[in-house]
Amino acid sequence: MPDDKAELQLIGTYGELSGFLRLSYSTEPGDPMPFILTLTPQYVARAISKTSPTFPDIQKYAEQNADQLKAIATFEIARGFTRHTLD
Repeated sequence: MPDDKAELQLIGTYGELSGFLRLSYSTEPGDPMPFILTLTPQYVARAISKTSPTFPDIQKYAEQNADQLKAIATFEIARGFTRHTLD
């Protein structure tokens, strides 16, 4: 799990056919247990006020809100979690 003193970074993304986008965060690229933040289409739909976001919409949202998503990941890691879903 990430070291409290090192900077948390996005180390990978994984999209699913369901439209979920999983963002992996860690302080080191080869971390075998990164923190996983999952964006659901429903969450993004509310955030961008669009009823049915496409997967490119979800990816764009993640790119445009990278700092906010990283802050959410940091907060959840501090609470002791290894995963969190935004739905």
